[in-house]
Order: sequence, then C-alpha cells, then structure tokens
Amino acid sequence: MADDEYMKALELQRRNFEAQFGSLESLGYEDKSKSAENNHTDSNDSSDEFGGFSDDGDDSSTTVSESSDDDSEDGEGLVLVHGKPGTKKPKEVTVVKISETMQAPPVSKAEVRMARSGRAPTMKELAEKEKRKPGPKQVSSKEDQDNLDNDLKLQRLLSESHILSNSMAHSGADLTLQTIDFEDPTGKARRRAIDSRIRQLAATNSATGGLPKTLEKMPMSMRKGMIRKRDNRISKYEEEAKNAGIVLSKVKKGQVRDLVSSKGSTLVSDRLGTGKKTKSTKRDKGLKINSIGRSTRNGLIISQEEIDRIGGKGKFGKKMGKNHRR
Repeated sequence: MADDEYMKALELQRRNFEAQFGSLESLGYEDKSKSAENNHTDSNDSSDEFGGFSDDGDDSSTTVSESSDDDSEDGEGLVLVHGKPGTKKPKEVTVVKISETMQAPPVSKAEVRMARSGRAPTMKELAEKEKRKPGPKQVSSKEDQDNLDNDLKLQRLLSESHILSNSMAHSGADLTLQTIDFEDPTGKARRRAIDSRIRQLAATNSATGGLPKTLEKMPMSMRKGMIRKRDNRISKYEEEAKNAGIVLSKVKKGQVRDLVSSKGSTLVSDRLGTGKKTKSTKRDKGLKINSIGRSTRNGLIISQEEIDRIGGKGKFGKKMGKNHRR
C-alpha cells in the first residue's frame, strides 16, 4: 500500500514538472522510465507468445529467444505508423548551451550607492534621474539650416539697413538708372555695413567689443556741445514718449540711447562714445574731526594703536613728550 502511494506521489511530481518545463524528450534527454516500461511490456508479450509444438523443446526455445532478440535489435527506434511497421520517426533534439562567460550588465554608481543604502528609490529621485538623462540628439535637417541662414540674414538686415531707426537719411550715393537695380548698399550705407561687419568679426578677440580704443580727434568745445545737444534730444524724446504712454526699451546703466546712428558714414559713438562718464562722489560725512575708532552696528571699535596714540606711548611702550603727540 505504501509503494502505491509513493508511486502516485512520483507520478504527480512528474506531471507538475512536465507542465512547467516540458517533457524530458523535448529537452533532449532520454526518458528512462518510459523505456523501462516498454521493455517490461515487451518481455510480457514475448512470454505470452505461442512457440508451437516441437519435439526439440530446447531448440524451439532458443529460436524464439533469438528471434525476439533480433526483433528487438532491428526494431529499436522504429514505431508503428498507421499500422505499417518499419517507419522511422524523426527524433527532435533540443540543445541547450549554457555559456559560463556571460557578462553581467553594467551597474551605475548611483545604483551601487542605492544598494548600499538598503532602501528603494523614491519617486522624486526617479524623476530627477529621468531629467538628468541626455535627450536624443536632434538631427539637423535642411530646413533647420535654411532657418539659421535666414536668421543671420535678418540680423544683418536690421543692423545694416537701420530700418528701426527714427530718421532715415540719404545714403550719399546719386541714384541713377544704372544704380537703381543694385541690391547691395551704396555710398554711406555701404561703408556703414562694411564697418559693422568688420567690428562684428573683431569683437571676438577684442577687449573693447570691436569698438575703437580712442575717439576721433576734434576740439573739446565742439565735443562738449555735441554731447549737450545729444542729451537734450534724448531727454525730449523720452519725455514725449512718456506723455504719449509709450514704453521704451531699457538702457543699461552708464549707456545712452542711440537716436542718430544712421547719420553720416561713421557711427556717432566713434565721436561721442557709447556712455556717460560718471564722477565717483564720496559721501559727505560732516566736519573733519579727529575721531577715535570705527563706528559699526555693534558699537565703537577702538584699536590698540589708537589707544597708544592717545596715551602718548611709542612703539616700544615708552611715553613720548608733548611735542611727539599727534
């Protein structure tokens, strides 16, 4: 009874194994339990066969055993298919190769630190990690290159043609039937365009940003008059814009608003500069009295040198006379 229960348990375990991993034959191994059962059934069938009546009992038994052995040797690997003996069934062999040189996936330093800390990453840490990941590189197409070229042309057009300037001045070139169809600027406009491009190239390695280091030579009285007129014109322009409710662009500290950049063959900044020179004024601290110490938010701080000076002591601790007092 105990053997039957043991065999049932083995059979149940075999079925569970085949349900999860498949049969041994599908994995490329020979199922010895089935071969043992087949041998057992073949032996039972051979013993039940009738050998016929013969006077030579020993000879008949030997012939039957020999024939059964021959049949077993010849019939190995042969299976009855549709009642036709001798048809060989192809045997499927599955080869499972386990390479010992498999490399483990690379582990980042952040994952190693996380494993050492002994805790799972939070959602915030995962989100920050995703943000730090470099995005896919965008392949520059022909359209992007065309847009870049158009932007460069537009910047040059705005800086050289002075479309946004307040007053449009004559270029200085005589307009004739021969020059009316010229696309390139002529006269003073051409000179200003060339000058702006040269300064743009020189601004790369220039300490002054492409601007000249010194202003054009002219009488000082004339320069002061031009600066005074420029300041009056700028103040009038800003006041009119303020009264009309127009918001002007902000000007950096120390610079002036450029209103007449398109006049002349050279820039106004070459004659008057780009900003105002402010004088460094000191705060009026009242009467100059020989005070003692430094007044801070924490109180009056008096150094040892001042104490010695008031006490009349020298460097070596000796008292000085009245003539040596400061």
